[in-house]
Amino acid sequence: MSVNVSFILDLHQTDFLDKEKLDSLYESGLKPLLSLLYAHPRLLMSISVSGPMLSYYKENYPEAIQLLGELTNRHQIEIISCGYYSPIFPLLFPIDRSAQIETLNTLLRDTVGKRPRGISLFSSIWDPSLVTTFQSCGIEYVLLDKSLIPPSKNSFLPIISSEQGKNIKILTVHNDLLPQKGENGNQWSGRVIKSLPENFEEARSMIVCLKFTLEQLVSIRQDLLFHSFVDYIDSENTLIQLTIPQVYLKNARQFITSYIPAGMHEKLSDRTSVPFEIVHNSSSFPYTIHDYMNTYIQSRHLYERMMYISMLISSCHGGDKMRKKLAQEKLWEAQAGDNIVSCRTALPAVAAKRQASYKLLNEAERYIRESKCQNESITSFDYNGDGLNEYVCQMEKFNAVVSQNGGQIVDLNLLYAGANPASNLSRIERFDGFNDFYNRGFFVDHLLEYEQFDSFLQNKNATNTVFPQCSYEEKHFDTKRREIQLEAHGNYSAMKLLVSLKKNFNFSSDGVSVQYILKNESPFPLRGMFVVEVNLTQTHFEKDMNKSQYEVELIVDSNKRAVDENSVYKIDSGLSLLQITDKADKLLFLFEPNEESGFATSNIPFKRDTGGSEPELISNTRCAQFWWNVDLAVDRAMEKTINLSIIPAKKS
Repeated sequence: MSVNVSFILDLHQTDFLDKEKLDSLYESGLKPLLSLLYAHPRLLMSISVSGPMLSYYKENYPEAIQLLGELTNRHQIEIISCGYYSPIFPLLFPIDRSAQIETLNTLLRDTVGKRPRGISLFSSIWDPSLVTTFQSCGIEYVLLDKSLIPPSKNSFLPIISSEQGKNIKILTVHNDLLPQKGENGNQWSGRVIKSLPENFEEARSMIVCLKFTLEQLVSIRQDLLFHSFVDYIDSENTLIQLTIPQVYLKNARQFITSYIPAGMHEKLSDRTSVPFEIVHNSSSFPYTIHDYMNTYIQSRHLYERMMYISMLISSCHGGDKMRKKLAQEKLWEAQAGDNIVSCRTALPAVAAKRQASYKLLNEAERYIRESKCQNESITSFDYNGDGLNEYVCQMEKFNAVVSQNGGQIVDLNLLYAGANPASNLSRIERFDGFNDFYNRGFFVDHLLEYEQFDSFLQNKNATNTVFPQCSYEEKHFDTKRREIQLEAHGNYSAMKLLVSLKKNFNFSSDGVSVQYILKNESPFPLRGMFVVEVNLTQTHFEKDMNKSQYEVELIVDSNKRAVDENSVYKIDSGLSLLQITDKADKLLFLFEPNEESGFATSNIPFKRDTGGSEPELISNTRCAQFWWNVDLAVDRAMEKTINLSIIPAKKS
């Protein structure tokens, strides 16, 4: 009895920040592997490669491309697609799915001489709607991890899955059967044979697909793949028959028909129900990538921005075709799966990756605007799919998104600086000492009792403030005047005093003015502190994560003061102007309240699990808080306004 085995090397790496690591992996992994394949014609293998990796080897190691072409012509290796930037396909519009596949296919045809017939998905993130796209691109089969296959269908045979009258073949990846370090060929083959179903007498009709990365290859090659395993495959007594998927499927006569619902690799599913914890899914329903992003909200915000840019490009007709093409290329690069999820750890992409993606998306929007010479505008639609309309403000130098949930600016994309300083994390107690009960955006509103106030300014929990979790109601929306009027109601203090807050946004080319009208709707006097909070997240990431990106200066009682970036700064009153300088992007954020206020600012660090033994510092946020004393009689109101201007910093 023998069984078909297909080894698949996964080269989807898109993080080119560490060229030294890429060069090391080539020298210790890919280069000796290609030499081994060339010297042993019976050793067959498939290689799944992304566009950036292929281009990197073409530029830096042309001999590798030449070898890939020769081995492909010898039918010894098969090249498998994964989309040009190895995106998460279910998150893309069909037009972007096809474009990513066809762009890589073209590059492969020009470099190795053959277009792929199979595709490997980023972390096996699957959706049945992909079938029609894949078939239209000439893709005949897809590789999926076995955790997505129903146990009754997991019999080491190819699966036929259908959607809207279109079919695709599915080969199951059994990574639990990968050769282990220290395991010889006989031990490994025995383990593979033992895993096969006993009710199949003809094992030669079955296939075991094994996918591995360059890192895994380097770790096992000295013990197995480069020594005893080659001799084992060449021996006459081997129980293993190496194959490549295209050859196997051409001769296959047994298939299983099954519908495979949307799902993803088990490692991602285990990270989905509770943030940053491993909890196995015990329900009968598989988790999807959308469930994952609902758990990790910052990944979802990035996805929403991707969808918006894709929509802008799709609806752009006429104009400068070259700029539209550049916008598409920036969008596709931003769609790389590693910008949302770390394939290695199944954890959300770190803040540095998300900000790099925002930068690409901002460049894409800038190209589209230049292509059509678009005017400034404000539109209202359900931007994030939460059932409420958001307000998307396209100003000359920035794009802002105002949410009715919390009545705050949740996205502030600076088109020429390429950053999104409103993409803040929220604290998680296990990593940061406290849990934040609200999203940290721009212009977050709090009404606090006096006894809560000092604790709140020290960045401790204050769970019963009124407005951060309120759903604001639209009162007036004027696109011509670029004005948004929202209103929220809440109950204040243990006495449940009814209070309302009207919040009016007026956008301009250089910034926004936010007017507040706080009114006591209760039959009793209302006293407390009204706080407006602005959070600017880190957008550039240097080696020294403790070094602040933002410099804070303010005018207090007509005197200019600088703030130590590493300390908590607080004044009780007298602030008339706040200037926060973004030293990386060379911008000034000028905040000017219409009445002098109290003020506090501090730096909030965020630590997260990144797959190591201990949580790591991954981002910082500069928190600025303006406040005024509230003393309102029955049916009385107070009015405050904060003007924000975003201007280029003067070159020194």
